[in-house]
Amino acid sequence: MFQRRLVTAVLIGGIVAACGNTPSPSPSGSDAAAPNASTIAVAEATPSLSPSPSPSPTPTASPTPTATPTPTATPTPTPPPPPPPWKKFTSARYHYTIKYPPTWIATKGSAGISDQFDAYDYPYIYVFRDTVSGTISLSLTVSHDIAVTKTHYKATLSSNTAISLAGWSGRLLKFTGTENGVKVELESIVVARGSAVYFIDLIGRLKESTADRALFKKMYLTWRPT
Repeated sequence: MFQRRLVTAVLIGGIVAACGNTPSPSPSGSDAAAPNASTIAVAEATPSLSPSPSPSPTPTASPTPTATPTPTATPTPTPPPPPPPWKKFTSARYHYTIKYPPTWIATKGSAGISDQFDAYDYPYIYVFRDTVSGTISLSLTVSHDIAVTKTHYKATLSSNTAISLAGWSGRLLKFTGTENGVKVELESIVVARGSAVYFIDLIGRLKESTADRALFKKMYLTWRPT
């Protein structure tokens, strides 16, 4: 663009010089170097160069922040309530205490009749105390208990092991038999000291023997003579 303007200015200067009057003679001396009209025209027509404007920087778009999702609180599971404590039974007649399930019924015995613990169904647990005038023979008492159980329940002895319960020595007997046509498992604990002997017996369905044995053990371990 600058070069086209310069050429136009030169042509105009040439036309003015041809059509005008005869130029006056140049003065002598220092004025001889003064520029002529063509030079002035060219000089006036020459545009001043302005620096090209710098392009404005294109603003960079700021990234749109992504909202962080609020984590969903996981509810804390409520722990199940603890099972109710077992009840405690105190026998004034037979001089002992024992604990039993809270949903069971404890029935006090009478003369010659055991205390009974149950939920109106199998298993049944019986506790009885007997005394003699002298010293109890544990071996004779156990032998008698085995014979009675075999006869009454048509039972077979499956185990006879030593046991110590609350400081009393004795035997734990296990049988399988029948009661009123129901196949049952029987466990009988016989513990003796001095002139007193205790019998703690379980009768339960044979098909439920695993659960019944666990419950029976938990129960007889709470037994204490008084």
